[in-house]
Amino acid sequence: MAIFRYLFSAAAVSAAVTSLGSPALAQPIPGEGFAPTSTVAVVVKVPSPWYAPKFFVASKMRDTIPQYESLQGLNFKAFSFARADGHYGGIYLWKDVASARQWFTPEWFARVEKERGASADVRFFEVAAVLVNPPDGALSNPDSAAVATIVEIPIPPGIGKDKVVEGFAASVSTLQRVPGLLRKYFITTSQGKFGGIYLWKDEASAKAWFTDAWGDRVRRDYDQAATVEWFDTPILLVGKQGNGIRAEGAKQP
Repeated sequence: MAIFRYLFSAAAVSAAVTSLGSPALAQPIPGEGFAPTSTVAVVVKVPSPWYAPKFFVASKMRDTIPQYESLQGLNFKAFSFARADGHYGGIYLWKDVASARQWFTPEWFARVEKERGASADVRFFEVAAVLVNPPDGALSNPDSAAVATIVEIPIPPGIGKDKVVEGFAASVSTLQRVPGLLRKYFITTSQGKFGGIYLWKDEASAKAWFTDAWGDRVRRDYDQAATVEWFDTPILLVGKQGNGIRAEGAKQP
């Protein structure tokens, strides 16, 4: 248990989240190719220790809340467990690429790999727009039933990024009325995909949206199937940046 205690100690939060970073040597520079002022979402997954039950990991996550509350440039974090593999980590929203890189440094990655004995998976997404549905989407919650979903769809041939962003804007009014949707980050990737990171009040709300009919519509409209990843998010945290993101590259309706 000593390694796990170290991982979540206040003195080693950087090392802990370093494990939430990407391996310094195995991955390119985080956010490479994004505009410097772009708002970014970062999704981190770290292998959970085999001996640590989920409730214990979550309790250690809560111990780190004060450190994350003080981070410059952090708008929001959902502490997460990936359903596909049980890995723990977080879904972050940062003011800009520079703020995210200041946290996810090569040193951070190296410490994580050293302490955990494994590389963490860290993915950067460029955020074209941020939707926050009040009141719950703008609040912290240390004991949440929320779930997150990440949807990615290949951008159809011949469709430019400007058209994708136009489509995002056109969907905002609909999404503002979706029951149980707390947040959505409209995302594009450096791998030529678009989609969204959704935060839902609970699993039932998410499943009411991601129906078979939804999947059929995506395939019909884009001639591609969407991938949907599911995460449990037991802790929601409004960061120092709060809900007032106004950086270039992100709009908050």
